[in-house]
Amino acid sequence: MAWYLILLLAAAGFAALYLFAGFTAALVLGLIFKHPVGPARSSYDQMRKLCRDFDFSVYDRMEKEEFVIHHSGADLQCVFLPAPQAAGRAKCVLSAHGFGLNRMFSARYVPMFHALGYSAVIYDARGLGRSTGTSSLGYLEKHDMAAIAGWVRERLGRDTVIGLHGESLGAVTALETLGVDPDIAFAIADSCVAVVDEGFSGLMHLPAFPFFSFLNLLSRLFYKIDMREVRPIDRAAQTEVPILLICGTNDKITPHRESERLLAAAKKSPLSRLELFEGAWHTGAYACGKEQYERAVGDFVRDVEEAALQAARRV
Repeated sequence: MAWYLILLLAAAGFAALYLFAGFTAALVLGLIFKHPVGPARSSYDQMRKLCRDFDFSVYDRMEKEEFVIHHSGADLQCVFLPAPQAAGRAKCVLSAHGFGLNRMFSARYVPMFHALGYSAVIYDARGLGRSTGTSSLGYLEKHDMAAIAGWVRERLGRDTVIGLHGESLGAVTALETLGVDPDIAFAIADSCVAVVDEGFSGLMHLPAFPFFSFLNLLSRLFYKIDMREVRPIDRAAQTEVPILLICGTNDKITPHRESERLLAAAKKSPLSRLELFEGAWHTGAYACGKEQYERAVGDFVRDVEEAALQAARRV
């Protein structure tokens, strides 16, 4: 074959790849940033059916206070669930769900945190559930979570102990929030990716270049959002906040090597640790091993509290 035909075919192949990447990026960007309001979203009833591992009658009997946070062009629908028999210094955990879900997915963790003496806030992330605004893979969500933490401090007191918990996108949000709010006591990241562009490309089974490059270019042009700045691994490396990483060994979306990378980066706190769940899928650790999950979280939180108590005694 003549050399110019080879060059022509190669050029055509590259052009086809770039066109495919650009078209796919545009479709994905629309899914992320323009997730529709209304019936196309997962309803609370659908989430209840999905979470077969939790008896929602327990949640229904809990005391609740609904509130709305208006932040960065979004109205965030939130629920505050005070811990029964809470004593001493106020404590609260903010729990964030994953992409395409809503706060009912977080509701199943509330009894676990109540048992540890923590009130809880669950909420619909921007662009999901009944919250308005647009999703941004953690870029804006971290500021939303920090704003909710501010509401909790106004509600319970400025010295409230606040912990963060999240799954998938919620885990990314929790770790990213550590770079925004310096007064967080601990963070629990379930099924978290180390770097969003790498993780997102892995999810789509497409190379970061040119796919994610096109996606981020469109994101910056149309929404002024640079998704390459969403790097949980950097937050883990920079913070002294203890981090509990949770992941299933059968997670195909955020493989456990991602959590291992995050743990390797989180060197500033000796309390940071990784809990692996054998055979669990993406965000499936709780469903696969509820007792192990609650034990891991309980041990971690108690160790964090003990360390804080010892530090206070030395002052």
